[in-house]
Amino acid sequence: MNTKVKIEFGPDKSQILRGIAIIFMITLHNDTSGLFKICVPIFTFLVGYGYAFAKERDLRHGLKRIWHLLSHFWLILLGICLPVGILTGGYVPTLSGVFEEMLGIDSQLNWYSWYVYFYIFAMVAMIPASRIIRRYKIVGTLSLIAACFACVFAIHLIPGWSDNKWIQAAHDCFLCSPVMFSGFYLAEGGGITRIPLKKGCMTAVICIAIMSAIFFVRGIKCVSFIDFVTVPLFCGAAVALFNIITWNPIQRTLISLGKQSMNMWFLHALFATACTATVFAPLIMWISLKALLIIAMITVSFLGSKLTSSVYSSLNR
Repeated sequence: MNTKVKIEFGPDKSQILRGIAIIFMITLHNDTSGLFKICVPIFTFLVGYGYAFAKERDLRHGLKRIWHLLSHFWLILLGICLPVGILTGGYVPTLSGVFEEMLGIDSQLNWYSWYVYFYIFAMVAMIPASRIIRRYKIVGTLSLIAACFACVFAIHLIPGWSDNKWIQAAHDCFLCSPVMFSGFYLAEGGGITRIPLKKGCMTAVICIAIMSAIFFVRGIKCVSFIDFVTVPLFCGAAVALFNIITWNPIQRTLISLGKQSMNMWFLHALFATACTATVFAPLIMWISLKALLIIAMITVSFLGSKLTSSVYSSLNR
């Protein structure tokens, strides 16, 4: 029986999206096709979408969220990456170097740590951005997006800009922000949850078709500039799909992965980063079949994340 209902987009669906995104990310880092590049924009979209539900949207809230990320990242960086890098990877620490590593500006110890500085930027930028979007709606959102692209273009005019780590970081932040702003706008206006959903096989097929089309298009060069349109469509279709598909094993698996996705992001870098791979890569790199290798890396990263979370909880008691 087909019935029309409103799409539910609660914390469980956000975790499902994170679960999908971390699977895409680990697959991307073990595959050269580039078809899984939508992984980071999904996370970025959720930063903006989730910010709309914050009880407070001020610096205090931002600092709390920043510390939550940094404390987990530093546990992995200083507890695993740094000692392994020094003992076996040839990393020579300096005060300024370790400081930049802790902010993700430098990535000798963890190749995928750039998200750290973006998140710090996001929690600060969303304070004024959220107010602009709430007041001026679509005009404010598009103005912020245009300003970000203008900044990206201006940075490209700077000679040798990509050789400066701090300018590169600013470039990444401005490039990733448009999809974050669109996420906040949609959450504020209920752009996804207000859509009537007709449950049934045909709707599920349409959702899968939308997700597949955007997934493949996202691999094309320069399509990232319209992430603020395509990624919300992908996420909306995925959320709608999991309002229809309620098979518990799939949902529970993706939710579990989503809850551990932050630590998994940083932990799976241990297998690729030059100064840590000498220790960690042999654990799974002997697997020749690519699909099994990816499954193994997801599994090991997940278990490592669970262990890291337990250690973190023990330290905070």
